[in-house]
Amino acid sequence: MTAREAGRPVEPVGRGFIGGYTLAQVGAYISFVPLFQVLLPLKAAALDPAHKTLLLSQVGLWGAVVAGLANLIAGAVSDRTTWRMGRRKPWLLIGGAGTLAAYGLIYQAQDAFALMTAVMVFQLGFNFLFAALLAVMADQVPDAQKGLVSAMLSLGYPLGTLVGTSVVGGLIAGEALRYIAIAVVLVATLLPFTLALKDRPAAPVARSRPSLAARWKAFAIDPREHPDFALAWAGRLMVILGFVVVQGYTLYFLQDVLHYSRLFPGRTAEQGLALLTAVAAVANIACSLAGGLISDRVGRRKLFVAAGALILAFAIAAFALAPSWSTAMIAYVAYGCGAGCYYAVDMALITQVLPSADDAGKDLGLINLSNAIPQIIAPLLAVWLTTAFGADLRALFLVAAATCGLGGLIVLPIRSVR
Repeated sequence: MTAREAGRPVEPVGRGFIGGYTLAQVGAYISFVPLFQVLLPLKAAALDPAHKTLLLSQVGLWGAVVAGLANLIAGAVSDRTTWRMGRRKPWLLIGGAGTLAAYGLIYQAQDAFALMTAVMVFQLGFNFLFAALLAVMADQVPDAQKGLVSAMLSLGYPLGTLVGTSVVGGLIAGEALRYIAIAVVLVATLLPFTLALKDRPAAPVARSRPSLAARWKAFAIDPREHPDFALAWAGRLMVILGFVVVQGYTLYFLQDVLHYSRLFPGRTAEQGLALLTAVAAVANIACSLAGGLISDRVGRRKLFVAAGALILAFAIAAFALAPSWSTAMIAYVAYGCGAGCYYAVDMALITQVLPSADDAGKDLGLINLSNAIPQIIAPLLAVWLTTAFGADLRALFLVAAATCGLGGLIVLPIRSVR
C-alpha cells in the first residue's frame, strides 16, 4: 500500500448515502448557478445598464479572489476540526448559514460596491460549505464506487442550471421570490444530509507555533513529487475556465450577439437561456450517468475526462460561430453531452490522485483553486477582449473553447490512474 492509498475508505457506501449526498450536491449547485447565471447578470444590468459587462466582470473577479482564499482555508480547517460532531459537519452548517445571509445582502445591494461586498460574503460562506461537501467523497467513498458517486454528484451542475434558468429565471417573476426559492432549496437538500452524516472528528494534535515556511509547506504540494495531482489540477483549471465563460456570459450573448428578442418577438433572453439549458441538461444527465457507470465498469478515468473536454471545446466553438438559432441549439446539446461526460468522471479522477487521505480537505481546497482562478481570469479576459480589442462575445467563447480542448489533453499523461 502506498502512502497515497493509506487511510482510503474501503467500506462501500449505501444507496441512502448516495441519494442524500446527491441531493446535497444538487442543492449546493442550485444555490450558486442561478445566482451567477441569471440573478447577478440581471442585478448588474439593473444597477448599470450601460456598463453591465464591466460591472459583472468586476463583481466576479473580487468574488473569485475570496473564493480561492476561502477554499484553501476551509479545506485545511475542516481537516483539523476536532469538534464532537465531526470535521465536515460543522462547516456544512456554518457555510450554509453564511450562504443564506449573503442572498439577503445581494438582494438589497443598491450600488456596485454593495454588490461586490455581498458577492464576496457569498463566496466566503459558500466555499466553506462546498469544501466540506467535496471532502466527504474522499473521506467515505471507496475507489470502486467513485465513478458511480462522481456521476451522481455531477447531476448537480445540469440540474442547477436547469432550475436556475427554467424556474428561477423563467417561471418565478419577482426578484425577492427568486432568492427565497434558491434559499429554500439549499436548506431542504443540505440539512437532511448534514444531520444524517456519520462524520468523525480529526485526531487532536499537539499545539505548536509553526514557522511561516512550515505553514507554506503544509499548504503547498510539490508538482515534481506529485505530478499526477498537478496534471489533474491544470487540466481542470483549463476546462473550468470554459465553463465559467459559458455560465457567466451566455445571457449577454443571447441579448447582444444573437439578438434573441428580435428573433422571437415577445420573448426575453432569459427564456431563451432557459430553453438552451433545458435541452443541454437532458443530454448532460444522460451522458453523465452512462459515463460514470461505464468508467467504473472498465476501470478507466482519463479517457472519459479527455473526451468530455474535447466535446466541450467543439460545442462551445460551434455555439460561438452559430449562424442561426437552430445551430446554437444543436451546439448546446453537444455542450450538455460534453459536460456530462467530463463532470461524471473528473471528480473520481481527482480523488484518486490526492497525495494524502488525511489531508483530503486541504488537497481538495487546492483542487478547488482550479474553480476559483478561472473566475478571476474569465472577467479579466472578457474586459480585455471587449474593451481593449473591441471584440464581441464570440471571441470570448472561442477562447473558452480552446481552453477546454487544452484541458482535455493535459490529463492524458497521468500515470497512476488509467
